[in-house]
Amino acid sequence: MTITQLRYIVALDQFKSFAKAAEHCLVAQPTLSLQIQKVEQELGFELFDRKKNPVITTKLGKAVVDQAKNTLKEADKLYEIAGQWKDEPAGSISIGIIPTVSNYLIPSIYQSLQTEFSKVNFRISELPTLTILEKLESEEIDLGILATPLKIPNIVEHPLYYEPFVVYYPKNTKEKSASVSMKHIEKYPLLVLGEEHCFRHQSLKICNRNSLAKIESGSVETLKRMVDMGIGVTLLPKLSVEKTSDRIVPFDSPEPAREISLVYKKGFYKTKILKKLTSLILGVIPKEYYSREKFKIIGVSLNQD
Repeated sequence: MTITQLRYIVALDQFKSFAKAAEHCLVAQPTLSLQIQKVEQELGFELFDRKKNPVITTKLGKAVVDQAKNTLKEADKLYEIAGQWKDEPAGSISIGIIPTVSNYLIPSIYQSLQTEFSKVNFRISELPTLTILEKLESEEIDLGILATPLKIPNIVEHPLYYEPFVVYYPKNTKEKSASVSMKHIEKYPLLVLGEEHCFRHQSLKICNRNSLAKIESGSVETLKRMVDMGIGVTLLPKLSVEKTSDRIVPFDSPEPAREISLVYKKGFYKTKILKKLTSLILGVIPKEYYSREKFKIIGVSLNQD
């Protein structure tokens, strides 16, 4: 029985589909199926009920999957030890990142991830906050990059930077000034992201609005296009917009901002990857966003996110 075979077993238990498990493991479906069959032959019993759709893990199979997860975790620790000895991160890491951060951060660091983490198998997924937290708890992912503070037991928050909110106006708006307060934008319809996004609830907090906005969307780009049509205004993360745009106006000081952190479950051991990933991310973030002192931090409401 090999480490690779154990990864296939865990993937099939997670995705309940040979096709999806194979895609996740970056192998052909017949290869994954054959290797799982070999394990079943070696153990002398079936791990999965293939007659069901989706595939169901058998009672004995669940015990094997649980042990496989523990074994894979210990195997990853060996890679981590090897990386420390070689002064080079190694092993695998899976990361969940909220969409309003991923749209600017991932393009900025992707090439460096490929070169500086050549021995690390990365998997990055764009997910809403609650899904990231669920997957951290079930150990389907290792790290999350999202807005904090969350103050959740068993979850460690590692703050990275503080990102201001800015107002995105329609074209040719006469009332724009060097900075804005609530009274400048309260007469405009507010366009926000959908319920699954924490950025939506932070926007409503900033604008002191409890009622639903005129338009909700799952995409920041859609909101911007609606603003371009003159329908209203929206709030955006400052790092996601062009610095030279005259459509973008900051808030009066202290600027409302969100805290962006790396989060992980207690017991996380891939510290070398964490340290280097932190350095890589901060390398593309302006230094004026390292400290929270000049900002008013807007919290996250998980019961609404």
